Formats: sequence, C-alpha cells, structure tokens
Amino acid sequence: MKICRTALIGIGGFGAEHVKVMQKLVEEGSLQVAAFAEPNVGAHQESYDKLTALGAVHYIDYVQMLTQHPDIDFVVIVTPISAHKPMCIQVMRMGFHVLVEKPPAVTIQDLDEMIAVQMETGRLCQVNFQNTSGQAFRTLLERISSGVLGQVEHVVGIGMWKRLRSYYDRTRWAGKLISDGQYVLDGTFNNPFAHLLHHSLLAAGGGAADLYPESVQAELYHVNDIEGDDVSCIRAVMANGVSVHFYAMLCHEVSEVPSIAVYGTRGEAHWNYQNKLTIRAQDTEEDLAFGPTDLMCSMYLNLMEAIETPEKPLFSPLKASRSFVLVSNGAYESARAVRAIPGRFVTEREDGESTVRLLPSLSEKMRDAAAKRQLYSEYPLPWATPTRLFRMEGYSRFELPATMCTNNGRPTN
Repeated sequence: MKICRTALIGIGGFGAEHVKVMQKLVEEGSLQVAAFAEPNVGAHQESYDKLTALGAVHYIDYVQMLTQHPDIDFVVIVTPISAHKPMCIQVMRMGFHVLVEKPPAVTIQDLDEMIAVQMETGRLCQVNFQNTSGQAFRTLLERISSGVLGQVEHVVGIGMWKRLRSYYDRTRWAGKLISDGQYVLDGTFNNPFAHLLHHSLLAAGGGAADLYPESVQAELYHVNDIEGDDVSCIRAVMANGVSVHFYAMLCHEVSEVPSIAVYGTRGEAHWNYQNKLTIRAQDTEEDLAFGPTDLMCSMYLNLMEAIETPEKPLFSPLKASRSFVLVSNGAYESARAVRAIPGRFVTEREDGESTVRLLPSLSEKMRDAAAKRQLYSEYPLPWATPTRLFRMEGYSRFELPATMCTNNGRPTN
C-alpha cells in the first residue's frame, strides 16, 4: 500500500486522539501528515508540538491549507458537530477524500446534501464510527447475514455511563440543542452513545446501508441542567420489520461497557465495546474475544486501502449513517420535549473536582426494562412520560419542535 498524505482539521478535544493515530501510522511508514488547521493552537499545545514534529505545517484557515497542499490524499475533520457538513462538502468539492468524526450531520437534510456532493464528486467519505472496524462487530454482521440467528426480530442496545458536571462545561455546545444558531442536538444518542445506536441499526439489517426506519418512538429526559438529554430510550421499527430498542443514561453510578443483543428466530448474539461476541444458536455456540485493537487505526487503514483500491468497501461510508440520522431526528419528533426528571429522584454529590448527578431508580431498572423491551413510561418508571409514535415515511427535513426551542431561538441553517 502506498504512503498516503493527510491533513487534519481541528486538534482540540477528540482531535488529540487522531493526532495519536497519525503518529502511530507515521512511525509504521504508511502515512505522512502534510498539514493541520487550527485557529486556537495555544489551547492545544501538546497536539501542536506532536504534529509539527511530524513535519506538518500549521494553518489557521483550512481552505488555505488545502489550496497550498493539493497533493493530499484525504482530510480528517474533527470539529464541533455543526461544522461537519460545510467543511465536508467544501473538502470533497476541492477534490479530497474525507474521514469525518461522528455524527457526520445532525439533520437528515444536511446528511442528504453531503451524500449528494459525495456522489457528485466521486470522493470517498468515511465516518469515524470506529467500532465498525472491530473484528467482533464485523463477525456479528457476517453471522446475521448468513442466517445463523435465523430471522432477526429484535435488537437491544444498552449504554450506562457516568458523566460529571465538568463534561458539560468542557465546551460551549455540550448539552445544547442549538449553539451559535446551528443545530447540535447534543445528547446521549447523538454524541457519547452514537456508536451504540448506529451499530444497533446496522445489526438490524446485517450491515445493510439502506435499511431505514418506518417509525420511531422515543422518550428524552435530563437530570443535569442542560437542553439536551442525558437519559433516553428509543424504539425504532425498521423497514424489514426488526424492532431496535435503545436505552442510555449518562447518570449511572459507574461507567459500564455498552452492549448490543440481537435476537432471532434461531438464536441470539451479544456484542460489546470490548470486542467480544457471544452467539447462542440452534446450530452453533461461539464465545469470541478478539482482544484490544486500535479501532481508529483500522478506520484510517481501511480508507487508505479504498483510496488505492476502489473496489475495497469502506467500513463506515457516509450513506450508511442515513438510518442513524433518521432515527435521531425521529426521536425528537416523537418526544417533542426533553423533560426534566424531578429532583426527588436524583442524587447529587461531589466527585473529584466536579459534581455528578445520578438517577438510582433507572440504574436499578434499566436492564429489566431493556429485557422487556419497554419504554420507560411503559415499564413504568415514576418520572417517565408517554410519547407518541412518529411515522417516518417520506421524512426528508428536520426542524426542532417548537416545544423544544429555548431562548436561543431557531437555527440559522
């Protein structure tokens, strides 16, 4: 495989993880880092030093950077969510392949515009849903597609993490629905557990990139003083009849390993973020532990191979995110509000140099609710409120329900 040349847009936040990957691939001799764009290098000195040590040239403006480096093979975009769409479109129209952080876009109209440009330009666009590169998850999709589980009926994803107050204070858009006049919809399934929802939807179709939801029903809540959700549940019925059930909270006592269970007519499979897969079916039993692997490195290498060999499929092409964005948008259409959970159900305490709010009633009951495939109001939990089922047929444009708009007003996009 040839040595690819890359450039990075954004070195703050998760950009630091991309810098580490780039360092590793440079050391292995498969990558050159030509340049990077970052307007605020003073806040990210360590990443700046690492990149310049690799010979990368710093720019303030990413368009100027790409104009000066037309021989770059692909561009990595690690910026706030609302910047993904305009930057991705600009980069592809300038002739470069892209690796963009998740989620690629917040609204279905933005994603569809990105897909149209990607098809128009013929550029590759890989979305960094890095767990799609894991051997356990790819094996799960293969087993589902081959019929080992029979006809898949239900997929259940569970995510239980703890996030401190400092998590929401780390950036101006954290926990916001709208920031600086742009949609961000920052909450459980659009950011920290985006992988869990996206992979649950992929499992429903054995990896099919064009399986879309027929209906979505969701409940969104928060215990923290934020606009978005830190507690959620979603039921999505897909076009093939499979129901996907998603349960998430960021106010658990400790952070547990997220997992997905797939139930079919001939057996079931269980996958988790630790690259483990268990299958119990009529004709086979498998306990597969593939061990730690550098998932992001695998995403880079996969894109680099696809650039050199066009028939090489991407692990996470842009179009494969369409179902994720549709379900995300449908969740807001269904819930119509992010409801505050009353303080009497919430425990708040100091945690290190920050504080944390916990929801013991959900910590105790989430797995049982998931086992019964019930929404929180159906279980029922005393703070939960029923919502409507939202039909997705013909859905092509998202606008935040008026009941969710705050004093930020409507977005400008």
